[in-house]
Amino acid sequence: MPSKGLPPSSGEQKAERTRKRHTLSVSVFVIVRDAQQILLLRRAQTGWKDGYLSLPAGAHDGEETLEQAAVRELREETGLHAQSEDLRLVHLLHCKTGDSGNEWLGAFFLAEHWHGVPVLSEPDKHDQLGWHPLDDLPEELLAYTRQGLEQGLQGIPFSTFGWSDTHR
Repeated sequence: MPSKGLPPSSGEQKAERTRKRHTLSVSVFVIVRDAQQILLLRRAQTGWKDGYLSLPAGAHDGEETLEQAAVRELREETGLHAQSEDLRLVHLLHCKTGDSGNEWLGAFFLAEHWHGVPVLSEPDKHDQLGWHPLDDLPEELLAYTRQGLEQGLQGIPFSTFGWSDTHR
């Protein structure tokens, strides 16, 4: 606190300019498309949204690019292999959802090239892995996953979810 009548010191000026930045967690989602089908996993034994379907996805762990996180999650959950340059960001979803109602970002990548045969690599988190037609996506697909997937494939780069009844 500056003394009465004296200008603030440089340290006090710096403290006034410094502000706490809001941080968001980021999840990556990988759209694995084969013609008009998409690869989905069914959640199981996690205690959150078990029985619902999602894309191969997971948290950005830090010390990796978002593309690297997507490559890692794709391999960990499905056994499929891709390179960072094989992925294209198609949608960014700003969510306010989850158990705590916190906000987070979802980065949806389209795997334009990949190799391998999909396998259920994390049976402690998923109990089904399969191809689903794009024109008849299951009702059990998580709503924010559906939104990011559909809008990403339509060329819509950004939307929000969970903030209100409307989204962009």
